[in-house]
Amino acid sequence: HFNMVLRGGIQEGRVIGLGQKPFVVVSGYVDKRLSFKSSIQVGVDAIFAKFLETEIAYSAAAFPANGVTGDEDYKRVGVFVGYELHINKLSLIGQVGYYAYYPYKFEARVYLRPGLKYYITEKIFTVVTLKSHWASAENVAFGVGFRI
Repeated sequence: HFNMVLRGGIQEGRVIGLGQKPFVVVSGYVDKRLSFKSSIQVGVDAIFAKFLETEIAYSAAAFPANGVTGDEDYKRVGVFVGYELHINKLSLIGQVGYYAYYPYKFEARVYLRPGLKYYITEKIFTVVTLKSHWASAENVAFGVGFRI
């Protein structure tokens, strides 16, 4: 099946005092059911994290020797593989991703995204996920998706 998910939330960067900013993640992926309980996934994330825009501007002004110009893009694109464990209408999901487009260095290029998925209908679902870079959590995202 083909799936589309729109996730979002509020996120704060590493620099104290820059405030919380919204983020949006648009994901498209295909899944293949392996058994009654298991599916695998392969997909793409488009990540729009506004806190990075603020952090890039701050880094360019405060630390010009670090090579940040302020013109770096705050958007990122990642590719991921995942696993879904089906438990009736609830699923446990786990995904491992890699930023293919990574114009500003923030955390690591590899990210982990465990979470829960709940099927409202056969085609519509909600998700809550925790995105981290190994032991450093980046955000908790809430979303809605559909499958074709």
